[in-house]
Amino acid sequence: MIQFKTPEGWAIPIREFDKIQKKNLKGIKYDKKQIAEMGKLTAYYPEVLFKNVTRNNSDGTLDIIVDSGVATEFHTGFLPKRFYKALRMKKDKGLLSSKWNYLDIIQVSESEIIKSFDSSVSIAEAEKIVEASIKKGVKYFD
Repeated sequence: MIQFKTPEGWAIPIREFDKIQKKNLKGIKYDKKQIAEMGKLTAYYPEVLFKNVTRNNSDGTLDIIVDSGVATEFHTGFLPKRFYKALRMKKDKGLLSSKWNYLDIIQVSESEIIKSFDSSVSIAEAEKIVEASIKKGVKYFD
């Protein structure tokens, strides 16, 4: 679960927000107590936030643009902006599992996206990629 800092508090996935909200409502109903910082929480939909398009490179790396606007408008051949940030990641395979390693952040033009970005990864995989880049100190959504 990725949490994002907002100017007013924190943004968390909608499912987690729902659990906290139900707990808060039960507390209000039965104990007459409310979670103090509930007003500082907001929710986001991972299904929207982590929509993506990807490109597999010949060196085994993956370029990913995590942007619902690109993923939604890609088929039209026209994107809302001229340039986008893409994460260049490499999947390191271990004995039992694999993990994503951040390599670089690159700028990609609209025409290059339309020509060479031809696939996507699952929402869960995109979330893992963004989480791996955040752990390296990359602020992709800023």
